[in-house]
Amino acid sequence: MPGNESLSPASAGDFPAARLEQALAAGELRLHYQPKVNMRSGQVVGMEALLRWQHPEYGLLLPGQFLPRIEPHDPIVAIGNWVIDQVLAQIRVWRIAGLTLCVSVNLAMKQLQHSDFLTRLRASLDTYPDLPQQSLELEILESTALEDTQHVRAAIETCRDWGIGFALDDFGTGYASLSHLRAIPVDVLKIDRSFIADLLEDGDDLILVEAVIGLAKAFRRGVIAEGVETAEQGLMLMRLGCDIAQGFGIGHPMPAAEVPGWVAQYHPDAQWSLWADIPWEMEDFPLLVAKYDHIGWVRCVLDHLDGDDLQLAQTQLGDHHQCRFGQWYDHQGLERYGHLPTFRELAPIHKVVHKLGPEIVRLHARGETAQARALAMELLDTRDSILEHLDDLQRSVAREPTGPRLFREKPARADQGEAHKPLHAESRLLAHRRGKPLILVVDDVPTNIELLAGVLSPFYQIKFATQGARALELADGPEKPDLILLDVMMPGMDGYEVCRRLKENPATRGIPVIFVTARSEAADQTRGFNCGAVDYIAKPFELPVVSARVRTHLNLKLRTDPLEAQASIDALTGIPNRRRFDETIRQEWRRAARNLMPMSLLMIDVDHFKAYNDRYGHGAGDECLRQVGIALSASQLRPGDLVARYGGEEFAVILPGCHSAGAHTIAERVRQIIESLGMEHDDSPVAPCVTISLGCATLKPSMDGDPSELFLNADAALYQAKQQGRNRVVVAG
Repeated sequence: MPGNESLSPASAGDFPAARLEQALAAGELRLHYQPKVNMRSGQVVGMEALLRWQHPEYGLLLPGQFLPRIEPHDPIVAIGNWVIDQVLAQIRVWRIAGLTLCVSVNLAMKQLQHSDFLTRLRASLDTYPDLPQQSLELEILESTALEDTQHVRAAIETCRDWGIGFALDDFGTGYASLSHLRAIPVDVLKIDRSFIADLLEDGDDLILVEAVIGLAKAFRRGVIAEGVETAEQGLMLMRLGCDIAQGFGIGHPMPAAEVPGWVAQYHPDAQWSLWADIPWEMEDFPLLVAKYDHIGWVRCVLDHLDGDDLQLAQTQLGDHHQCRFGQWYDHQGLERYGHLPTFRELAPIHKVVHKLGPEIVRLHARGETAQARALAMELLDTRDSILEHLDDLQRSVAREPTGPRLFREKPARADQGEAHKPLHAESRLLAHRRGKPLILVVDDVPTNIELLAGVLSPFYQIKFATQGARALELADGPEKPDLILLDVMMPGMDGYEVCRRLKENPATRGIPVIFVTARSEAADQTRGFNCGAVDYIAKPFELPVVSARVRTHLNLKLRTDPLEAQASIDALTGIPNRRRFDETIRQEWRRAARNLMPMSLLMIDVDHFKAYNDRYGHGAGDECLRQVGIALSASQLRPGDLVARYGGEEFAVILPGCHSAGAHTIAERVRQIIESLGMEHDDSPVAPCVTISLGCATLKPSMDGDPSELFLNADAALYQAKQQGRNRVVVAG
């Protein structure tokens, strides 16, 4: 089935199968592509092809408006074959432009069961012999796969030999058993969007999603979530172990021509990046479910007040031991958290909930609506109090990590303010905040990180890492931390080695490092200072002391940063200079190699600048370069891109993670911006105003390579631009 989005009924009415055959012959069918991303790594990992009908009378129709009636009929096979051919051709076009993406296609059962399905598919693949394996993925519905598992299995195994993967779509909506899942050797399970929609409100959906993810891991399958609409849904999926997602909250389906530009500018949500290295402790999963069970119980009472049937049994309504939250509290909760005061404080509040609920139902039955709604407001306040206590419970767990006590507990003080806001507001608390200093917290125990984040996040941006290698990546990223809090004892690379590597790297050696560790012997501290640390805080520690030391070292850094920055800034134009360019291109090359991402470079030359100097004088020439530098910096580049003055009248733009098509688009926009400045240049044979020529090059870096090849390619393309008449963009071949 080429596209299976959930849609409203067709305003255009029903279409006979013959009309779809005409649409195919008349070229009225279109394909749009919806992105799939890895929320943890921030990479775009593929696209799903979705069918559209550009109807001459009704406009652009979605698949739910025309496919259902024709799925049992022969035209669906021809349409399915057309979709596969179009997708393979589009994959090749993108590859030529430097964009490598796997694209998934939905199969209808009738197409999969057709006698010549494999023969036709093989012929389509042979038309594009240069496409690598894993470029195409086929999706089948769970219900489709169960109709004839033997035939489906044989088709999947043949396609696997050809390098084609299979995904089981809408998983969880059918009747698949464990034996069926074992019999159908798909590579990926796709969680149906209907379960994602209420993931944060419905405890049953939360349990089902966690179960599907667990099944996928048990059967060594990949898993992807459909229908992700909000950053919070994505964050919950990451915590449950599902990193790949698609949905309107990530990207809408788009025409093929828009895909390269979208990929070039895509950045994951700041919350996902913030929590990318923080795993969810599955021992605490029942606590998460209990929260949403409580939300669901309150919603049932309020829905009844609005006229719905009451969806709670009388025992669940009136007995605080019998509701699902109460059952968790009396058993799993008591066993795991019973020793914590925050947990014990929940009991009396929960009893109030079960007094208010039955009274609201009783008043509603008697027609005393005003009194019932007044109590409903109290019920909402009590619900929020329980949610805050549950969030405090998670904080209490963070303050009592398993094993030796690392932190001295202190009662919350009034002046700690935002640091003790509930975790259900963490998306607001920990969201990316521009303008605040950035602190990188490195510790292999997530609960330790959460405690430090709770204290520091009201005043600073926070990023986390649980491994030394990941800490080095973040420190060497486009947004460098202003200070690093670094644990010593970590598996693999310990803190001393991390610090040593930070100080060896010119791009990170200026970042102050404070060791925070239980190793407090004099020899340990000496070793830390010898590695380049600026301070050493021993556990257990006083949180006010941590805050004070962090503030002191940040103040010192903020005073020295302007001096350091001045050494990396071109005095004439005010943009980064050659030194900064050289450091950044090496740094971005290493990161691109680690992440298997492309990297682009623009080399720029002001056309006939010597003639400009000769006619208008060197003072005017300096002002011309200054205006060009300012315009380049203001040319709406992406975050992380770098504009630098390379030397003389030459400039450069580093474009990390940018494919060739996106780089060409950016280069052409820059060229037009400079020309639109309208700076008079009467001695230019190119135009009556100042113009620039640009050479554009793209490579996929390797760890054993260096940026010199990228630079030489861009420089050669710039030379061609000059030879071809200037005021143009040339892309390296």
